[in-house]
Amino acid sequence: MTEAPEKLTTGEPLGIEDLVKYLPALGEISQGLLKNYALGAAVLRRYSEGDEICEEGEFGSTAFYIVEGSVDIYIANPLAKVKTARGDGFFGFLKRAIGLGGGEVGEQHGYITIDADVDLPKSKPLATLDAGDLFGEMTCRTFQPRSATVRAKTDCVLVEMLRVILDMLVGTREVDADTKASTKVKAPTFKGTTFKKALDEKYRQRSLVSHLRSVPLFGTLGDEFLNYLRDRAELVSCGKGQVICMEGDVADAFYLIRSGLVRVSQNLPGGELVRTYLKRGEFFGEIGLLYEQPRNATCTALDAVDVVKIGGVEFKLMLEQFPNVKASLGKIADARIAANKERKPPAGLQLDDFLNQGLYEAQNLLLIDLDHCTRCDACVNACAEAHDGVTRLIRDGLRYDHFLVPTACRSCRDPLCMTQCPVGSIRRKESLEIIIEDWCIGCGKCAELCPYGNINMHPFEVMKEVPAETPKPAAAAAKPAPTPAKPAAPVPEKKEAAPAANAVAPAPAPAPAAQPAPAKPAAPVPEKKEAAPAANTAAPAPAATPAVQPATPKPAPAAVAKPSTPAAPPPPKKMVKKKVSVQKATTCDLCTDLSIPSCVYACPHDAAKRVDPQTFLASKGDSRGFRKKTRTTH
Repeated sequence: MTEAPEKLTTGEPLGIEDLVKYLPALGEISQGLLKNYALGAAVLRRYSEGDEICEEGEFGSTAFYIVEGSVDIYIANPLAKVKTARGDGFFGFLKRAIGLGGGEVGEQHGYITIDADVDLPKSKPLATLDAGDLFGEMTCRTFQPRSATVRAKTDCVLVEMLRVILDMLVGTREVDADTKASTKVKAPTFKGTTFKKALDEKYRQRSLVSHLRSVPLFGTLGDEFLNYLRDRAELVSCGKGQVICMEGDVADAFYLIRSGLVRVSQNLPGGELVRTYLKRGEFFGEIGLLYEQPRNATCTALDAVDVVKIGGVEFKLMLEQFPNVKASLGKIADARIAANKERKPPAGLQLDDFLNQGLYEAQNLLLIDLDHCTRCDACVNACAEAHDGVTRLIRDGLRYDHFLVPTACRSCRDPLCMTQCPVGSIRRKESLEIIIEDWCIGCGKCAELCPYGNINMHPFEVMKEVPAETPKPAAAAAKPAPTPAKPAAPVPEKKEAAPAANAVAPAPAPAPAAQPAPAKPAAPVPEKKEAAPAANTAAPAPAATPAVQPATPKPAPAAVAKPSTPAAPPPPKKMVKKKVSVQKATTCDLCTDLSIPSCVYACPHDAAKRVDPQTFLASKGDSRGFRKKTRTTH
């Protein structure tokens, strides 16, 4: 028996007729399926200009379709590296002297990928979405953190939907066995509607050319050829775990990732080796086409993935017309081939033990020889010096024989830390180095996913533009000022005169004679609140000018007309720069900017060393691995 799907409890509930009204493509779904699965799975949300719809880093399970209005989508967390102190030590001086500042930003292209069909320029991470646009699809499918903050640019109307509605509209992506086993929600498979075709066509006409142009590889292509590719490219959607191309197959197409994450792996003796993960804006499949050879790796959709597929004929035509593209592709392909050379396990190692104990995952392992280590912490201090005061090394971890494996990045063969970043700020270059880019939003997913605790969240302060605080307390203090001049001594008369606003004005006329004495009794201020609804603005005026009071009752009607003034548009919010505390992820970058890692270089006893665990531990002739139950700070 199927169970009722999850329901949305906030927003305006949408019945079947309303759903079809706002999402006409749902009319292609049978009424029976809509009644069983759609009711309660979508709501209407209305936002005023400036309202925040969702915030980057927060977890969600819904997607949004814009019915009316427009929204700004942006990254609010300032683009900045983790710095808590100026690196004034030897390693800080060395990095400044040779002009190095850590991992380079934007090596791939000048855009930040987010959960929408637009990319955000790194120079100004802001874009606008209009009526007919969809955002939050990947969060809805994978329950990952929101990749960006969304704010209403104008008054707007949105449909917020759960995954079952999204599946109805665009088709069900294959659900893996783990998800099926772990969820109670059961739903049929939907083939999709014309909504998917409309979205794809809108992407093709509006975004595909700019998407191709944003990739440095295609940056030199002319508009004419980009339009040629746009018209002939195929838009392909893949479900979780679906193989896009298989190692050993004939290369027949080039792929550009539109959304999602693709795992690139190779089969080695003893198991599968994950080479890297590719995200939106990156590509694969060029090596086989360039060198006319079979695929040298398997590319699999890690979750829901959309790709732009360029056929072999169009790809070869591009290489013929643009030799510079061919030269650039050749360099990239050669670098990938060099980085992906098959590494045979050396003799003396039991591969099964390495796989079971996680040792085979390490490609660059930091070891400390406890027979030589004096516990001086020079390695930890040097790491902090090289990274602006934030150490990436903790001298604590597992022990193997007389070696300690401290907590520092080991360059895993399957870097799980990269699999769920909502903005793609953590990546691996062709080398083993893991880079966390400046646009990290501090969601902490990479730290959660690292099985060895080698990624930490570090708080630090940055300057950020925030709305200026309105001087409400000052305004509140100014209002009581006229109250002493308005002696509320005849409070009883005010209460009686409240029904007739005209009678309030004559009443204060005799009051000025007695006003000097009771001027202090501001205690009756509470009664002022009661009199405010009757003629809130008329009373202060006659109190201040008692001689002209007989003339003031007539302006009272004008005062009644004043409520229309608040209709004027409020002044724009003033923005000011203010120090705010944010979080960023940190991890060891292997000091690839230096010839020797800082921690190794600084060790005065040659105890710290970076090694390839396969060759180094095989030379010890012992494959029993680390004593897992021993975790100590030597």
